Parts: sequence; structure tokens; C-alpha cells
Amino acid sequence: MKCPNCNGEIGRFELAPECKHCGANIFYCQQEKLLTDDAKKCELEFASFRILKEKLKTAFIGGPIQIMRIVAMVAAIGIIFIPFVTLSVSLPLFEAKFSLGAWGVYQAFTGGELQALLNLSGYVPKVFAATLVICALFVLVFLMGLGVFGTLILSFINIRKSAKAACGFSVAGMLFSAMAAVAAFVLPKFTAGTFIQAKPFIGTFFCIVVFVFIFVLNLLVIKKNITPDIKEVDVKRVELRKKLKAGEITLDELPLPVFESEEEKAKRLDEEKASKSLAEKARGGEQHG
Repeated sequence: MKCPNCNGEIGRFELAPECKHCGANIFYCQQEKLLTDDAKKCELEFASFRILKEKLKTAFIGGPIQIMRIVAMVAAIGIIFIPFVTLSVSLPLFEAKFSLGAWGVYQAFTGGELQALLNLSGYVPKVFAATLVICALFVLVFLMGLGVFGTLILSFINIRKSAKAACGFSVAGMLFSAMAAVAAFVLPKFTAGTFIQAKPFIGTFFCIVVFVFIFVLNLLVIKKNITPDIKEVDVKRVELRKKLKAGEITLDELPLPVFESEEEKAKRLDEEKASKSLAEKARGGEQHG
């Protein structure tokens, strides 16, 4: 065992409370060292917490642009529930109507109308091919919506990079939505004279509007250079914490405070000066009394 004050060797059977080398109380020195180590760890760990908190705040609730961005990106997922096209099948022994949207396809699948339409696809190959094109575009639009939503979730890591990625996804979403709109308006021409009737719906136009809105908001994030306000002292503390975890330094090598700005240092010195002044006044009053 070593003395926590002078680092001198203390034998196993030396039970005296004071160190034989420096005379310091071993118990109190150990407690002081533990408290000091805890204070250093807290300072380093709270720096990481403050940086994460600032990144989350900047990415999600740091201003009106970020708040509107959340609404727009959630809407990018909701667009899949708005139909792109409504199909009506009319046969002597079979009638069905469903929409090419997430909810419409689900209902058609569970109700059996989708399987029946697939069985009849050989009679209207052009209609079936055109419908497949719209379905493929619908899936692509949905994937772009997922991409946009994913950039929102990960935007706290780097809001500028996530905004650039969201701009790319939104441009692709606009393109696929426009192609789906064209296909939706062309589809009724293929269904003319068949037992299937197609009617375009507003889903594609709503998708275009949502993706344009997302593009504009993320472009504003880039143009306004919205970044988290992270203090340099916290960055330094995080660097020291990484070195501590890697074993490059030890807690004993770090001072207390571990790292502080000029403002924090000035404030600490003022507090120490004020406490010292109060202690001197208290001692002076006791002597006078």
C-alpha cells in the first residue's frame, strides 16, 4: 500500500492512522483523493452530455426552421397513405375498387381483390404493365420519404451533412413523384375499352409539394449555416476523456478543474478570493472578540 499523500510505501501490518513518511492522515487523504477523482470524472462526462444536448437542441428544436423540418419530414412518411390512382374493376361476377396507396393496397390484399386482379392481368397486359410502373414509382417515392426521415433522425450527428442528404432525397422524391403523376394521368388511356377503369388521385401532387417543402427547409439550414453552439472547453474535455479511456493519461495526471475557460477561471478565482476574504474577516472578528 502507498500513502495517497506522499506515495510512500506503508507496510501491511503498519496500522497507524498517520503516514510514517509525511505524517498525513491516510484515511482522510484517501477520501479526498476519491472525491477529487469523482469530480474530475464528472467534469469530463458532463462535457459529453452538454455537447450531445446542444446537438439535439440545434437539430430538432433550435428554431422555427428545425421545427418545421420535423413536421415536413414526418409528412414524407404520411404521403404513402394518400392514393396515387384509384382502380375500378367491373365484371359480371366480380367487382372491386381499390387505390394505389399504402392503405388501399393493404385492404385490397387482405380482401382478395389484389390477387384477383393479378389473375386477370393476362387479359389486360398493357394496363397491368402501366399499373406496375406506378407501383414501382410509389415504392421509390416511399423509399425517398424513408431516406428523408432517416436524415432527420440522424441530424444531431451533423446537421449540415444531414440537410445536404435530405436535399438529395427530396430532389429524387420530386422526380419520382412527377413521373408517378404523369403515369397516373396516362394510365386511363390504357384502360379505355377494358373492364378496368383508372382515375388519378391527388397523392402524387401532394408528394411533390411535401418534397419541395423539405428541400427548401434543408436548403435554408445549409444557407444559414445552422450549427450547434459547442464550447471549445467542452471539446477539450471530451478529448481528454478519450485519452483517459485509451489509457494515454491517468486521473492523477489531470488537474482540478480538468480544463476551464478564461471566464470560468476568472469566476473561480473571484469566488476563492471572496471566500478567503470572508474567512479573514471571521478570524479578525474572533480575535477582536
